[in-house]
Amino acid sequence: MTLSQWSEIFGNKKLTNALLDRLVHHSKIIQITGPSYRMKSYSETKGKETKR
Repeated sequence: MTLSQWSEIFGNKKLTNALLDRLVHHSKIIQITGPSYRMKSYSETKGKETKR
């Protein structure tokens, strides 16, 4: 989800902009492309029970 789509979730563009401004201040935003490592792991274990 891109940062520009967050206002759709919170429903208030001004509030969302203020929130994101504080969250990403002095942060580095990394956009990852390609297949998800977690989804690969999920696909391999799908349908199998995990032992606890």
